[in-house]
Amino acid sequence: MKVLTDTGLQSYHEQVKEHFVAKEEGKGLSTNDFSDEYKKIVDDLNYTKIAVNTMTATNSSNEIGATVTETTVSWTLNKIPKTLKIKFGDEAEETLETSATSKSYTGKSITANTTIKLTATDERDATATKSATIGFQPKIYWGTADSKEAYTSEDILALEGSALASSKSKTFTVNADAGKHILFVSPSSFGTPSFNVGGFDGGFTKAGTVSHQNAQGYEQNYDVWKSVQPGLGRTTVKVS
Repeated sequence: MKVLTDTGLQSYHEQVKEHFVAKEEGKGLSTNDFSDEYKKIVDDLNYTKIAVNTMTATNSSNEIGATVTETTVSWTLNKIPKTLKIKFGDEAEETLETSATSKSYTGKSITANTTIKLTATDERDATATKSATIGFQPKIYWGTADSKEAYTSEDILALEGSALASSKSKTFTVNADAGKHILFVSPSSFGTPSFNVGGFDGGFTKAGTVSHQNAQGYEQNYDVWKSVQPGLGRTTVKVS
């Protein structure tokens, strides 16, 4: 595809003007001499379709069982829109000032994944949309502990590491002192994990399933996986 340089674009404009502009002999051009076709071509060359560049929301990542009471949504556009609307979850769509770049929500009681959708239109009625989500996920846990026949929620919450997660995949490093086993705990719904320690697969065994109540009071089944050997020292474990 041929790309026009500035010089080439100027030449193209001159050719277009010759074709579409009416000029009386001996008289300079005025704005009235430009045909509608030429004006449309110029408008097309200068036109940029509207786009939502970014959109973020505060309090967007939460542990399942939590309640979110407020969030502020912020966005950037590539130009000032003709219309700007926002929709919070199942609520009615709201019209905003076209100069708005954020919207705050307070007094909410959000406990499940909720999408906030922004819709902008431009002078040609082209539409751009983007969404932000207030999301909720369970945690996975890892750390070291004494060997037990059965572990409890208290044992799980006492582990050194935890993170919100949508899958069991995780790489972590712990220091297992003498007599301490490495534990990895994930929701049963995530399935059976595979372990790799120091380049070798395996080394973990299932120590049971716990009806775990998280820090938010939400309860679900978790599987507890324990290193076969205690006292492994500083160890990096890759879970997949």
